[in-house]
Amino acid sequence: MPGRKRLIRLRDTPIFADLKSSFEDKRYKTILSAPRGNIELLHHVRKVSFPEMIIEELLEIKRNMPDTYQHILRTAVLSISLSLDKQLKMTFDPISMARLSLVHDLGKSRIPFGILNKETPLTTGEYSTLKSHPLIGYVLLRYYCGKDHGLYDAATMEHHEKLDGSGYPRKIRKIKKYSQVIGVVDMLDALTSSRPYRKEPYTLRAALDCLLDEAKKGKLNRKIVHLLIAQARKSKPSLKILRVSREKRDAPPRENMYGKIIPGGSDKTKKVLRSPKQRSRD
Repeated sequence: MPGRKRLIRLRDTPIFADLKSSFEDKRYKTILSAPRGNIELLHHVRKVSFPEMIIEELLEIKRNMPDTYQHILRTAVLSISLSLDKQLKMTFDPISMARLSLVHDLGKSRIPFGILNKETPLTTGEYSTLKSHPLIGYVLLRYYCGKDHGLYDAATMEHHEKLDGSGYPRKIRKIKKYSQVIGVVDMLDALTSSRPYRKEPYTLRAALDCLLDEAKKGKLNRKIVHLLIAQARKSKPSLKILRVSREKRDAPPRENMYGKIIPGGSDKTKKVLRSPKQRSRD
């Protein structure tokens, strides 16, 4: 397949400029407020290359699924930022983190817009379809990358897994460290972004409280969540002196349909044509 194996430098594509614009997102202004850190981040991203077909997939998502595209970029920027912080005491290759985070939601491109845009609770059949996107991403990467697909598998297959085995698609407990970071950031950005199933997004504070609850239940890596909280504070406290309040700071949004599933199998949503006004669903 032409272009399947030819590598394209990310810095030579519009994706690089779009990724840099993610630094301007007001929600994460404090997290991404260190100019030196951002310069280092971009230094690593400049070294990333993808098979040509993956670049085309990302640009197709940009055209047809702009919300998902922006979510991917923000997840990448925040994940790389966390991976550069030595306090996690995990050794990350920032180039690998950039590569993995940028393809984590590739499988969303094959989920019907009728499901992604649905404002009411999903049926069990629709939810099952939505949960297939990690596996779809894995299949796409195997096809585009051939024997090199292992460079990407962790992010596509594991970013919705949970440490207690309650995630999907495989319900595993041993999750690669890159996937643990991407999973936390993916959830944060999903909560703080506009979604069709709620009238307003979570505030950053409410979203961080939600992540804390998930960490306390053993679903997310607590140290990663704490580092995100530390980075979201202007004082940038170290993890050794970080104090996390037990009280909720902001209430979750009202009329939130996230996580609400109703009985039912497949329905007409699978027949809905795609629209450039797509909104993401996580």
